[in-house]
Amino acid sequence: MKYILWIIKIHAGLLIASGIAFSLYGPLMMAFYAVPELLQINSDLYWQIAAFTRMFGAALFGFGLLLWSLRETFRELSPPSQRGVLAALILANLMGAFISITQQSAIWWTAAGWITSAVFSVLTIAYIVAILRLPSKIPKENQPVEAESDNI
Repeated sequence: MKYILWIIKIHAGLLIASGIAFSLYGPLMMAFYAVPELLQINSDLYWQIAAFTRMFGAALFGFGLLLWSLRETFRELSPPSQRGVLAALILANLMGAFISITQQSAIWWTAAGWITSAVFSVLTIAYIVAILRLPSKIPKENQPVEAESDNI
């Protein structure tokens, strides 16, 4: 269980840090991904890019806070609920890895793109290992007691 909680904490920290970076330094962060040469575009397009990256940063920050708040609650969830949370995190990171790898190979070709692809890939693998390490059933001491019914 500690393994899963560490992954969740690291993931939340990465999301919060990325959210802050994209919110405060959006155009600079986009420049790391070679999204368009910001000095060669008109001011309207620049501010559209800045607005989008700030909204993206706010979403990353919000999801990071949500994941951070879930870190201790996760322990109290039943194994099927834990599997559901981990499955959602696997799918989210798998999609992020797929998109970042395709964008890296088709458009970016930057160090930031490779780092992003690696982070999504490592998180996907870590969550897959975590879901495989979960117990398959609820321990008997944690199962709800069923009331006996009268068969008349």
